[in-house]
Amino acid sequence: MDQTAIDRRVADEVRVVLPTRPVGEATLEQLQGWLKSTFRVENQLAGFRTGVLAELTRREGVHLVENDLREKGLRPRRKARSEVETAVELEELPRTSEGLREGEIPYENARILAKASQDGEIDESELIGPARTQSPDKFAATVRKHQQERSEDDGMSRLEHQRSQRFAKIRIDRTDGMTVLYGRFDPITGALLETALSQKMDELWREEDPRARCTPGQRMADALAYLVTREETDEDTGKVRGPRLLLIADYDVVDRELRNGRLGDGTPIPVEKIRDLACQSEILPAIFGGASVPLDLGRSRRTASPAQRVALVARDKACVGCGATANWCQSHHIIPWAVQGNTDIDDMVLLCSRCHHKVHDDRWQVRRKPSGEYHLKPPPKHLRHALRKRNNRRRRRIKQRK
Repeated sequence: MDQTAIDRRVADEVRVVLPTRPVGEATLEQLQGWLKSTFRVENQLAGFRTGVLAELTRREGVHLVENDLREKGLRPRRKARSEVETAVELEELPRTSEGLREGEIPYENARILAKASQDGEIDESELIGPARTQSPDKFAATVRKHQQERSEDDGMSRLEHQRSQRFAKIRIDRTDGMTVLYGRFDPITGALLETALSQKMDELWREEDPRARCTPGQRMADALAYLVTREETDEDTGKVRGPRLLLIADYDVVDRELRNGRLGDGTPIPVEKIRDLACQSEILPAIFGGASVPLDLGRSRRTASPAQRVALVARDKACVGCGATANWCQSHHIIPWAVQGNTDIDDMVLLCSRCHHKVHDDRWQVRRKPSGEYHLKPPPKHLRHALRKRNNRRRRRIKQRK
């Protein structure tokens, strides 16, 4: 990375100077040197970017910077949020930030330090050395040991802290459309999960054809899917309960067959699979705009009806602000109910909790594009300064409570 002087000014751009010799003509030593230099430049770029993100966050606020990362940097929603959070936390770790800018500390190690600093007090000077020399996997273990030693954990408090750090996430891998599920649990809950999965895996192994066995990973995936999605009978009513899956398909009136099968988020699925699921599950037909399903309820109802919910998922597919999956979204009134807004399909959109707060607390507005799609628009510039000051005060109070 270089800063080029042009007309006695520093060029307002970031450059990376690459070797001109083709890699196929380079010696082994040159290739190894080039590879090493790419690591350093990558770290330097990450350090420079975190400084830019931190300053932008101070001037524009978290939500606007995240929005820019998604739209201009083409970052996934979660990665954009993580980058902004890391940039803000690194401001409290000057030696780590300096090492990152100089290319001596990899970004992943800096992110681990920032996360640890957010969770509790750490000794940066003690960890800065390992951050320069250890791989992220090893460094993460070093940081965990450091945290445990400083906390003087007596066992129970450590378990309670671990439980407070539990989380599980489910997301769609955009590269291949597969669903990714992962999480972290305290040791006791983890042991219970492992026991339940192991028992189910053993059952599935016994049921398999010995000549065509699944891999252990496939068998664990099947066991997890069974335990999570299995149906249960209500003891009081005798009804079978289980998760409902929203499937959407177009009906060809002429040929009298289903076409264009898809999930609620628009992911295409074979129509034949819809027929298979129809044999196993309850069918919930939805006639959009038809007389049998009222989609405009006016002031007769404050919340969206089940039919409206289906129609919103089919139309918006996900949060109109950040793209979060529809299962995590709420039905939001564009014109608030409190000021005579109607519970009509054209006056509602899907918003996740975070984007819902943007609208209600940070003055973001729902707007409709000429194409008919909805999106969120940031507040006017004259409001941003006041909102930014308020949010900074909130963050300071949260840190003080910690």
